[in-house]
Amino acid sequence: MFTKPVFSLLLAFTLFFGFTAGAQDRAKPDPQIRKLKIEYVTGQMNLTQQQLQKFLPLYNRYSDELLVHRRAIKALEKNPNSSYQVEERQKLEQKMVEIKGRYKDDFLRIITAQQLATMYKAEGEFKNILLNHLKKQGK
Repeated sequence: MFTKPVFSLLLAFTLFFGFTAGAQDRAKPDPQIRKLKIEYVTGQMNLTQQQLQKFLPLYNRYSDELLVHRRAIKALEKNPNSSYQVEERQKLEQKMVEIKGRYKDDFLRIITAQQLATMYKAEGEFKNILLNHLKKQGK
């Protein structure tokens, strides 16, 4: 499990070399960032080895499904039709809520409610850490 200062250093190092290496394939999540996110999130959750083995494939599918919808929402910003943007954004956000609800039940078959709450919290923390590093680097 990483402490926040150690994690921050690893994230900064990864981001520096990841972004200087050239353009990333935006159709998939950056593998280095994804790895750090998984390590951070699972490290906060205190999973047993058995839980971890069952949790990771499910978490990867969950993350991939949400990522598709987040990117679709981001792509809407390029559409000049505001009415269309508003309607489609609402539909996509509703789909994300449905995905989270569906996966919640699946997660609770593997982990405790406390671990799931910790997962949600750790995802938010990871996002904030990532955004802060990107802002500091001017990316």
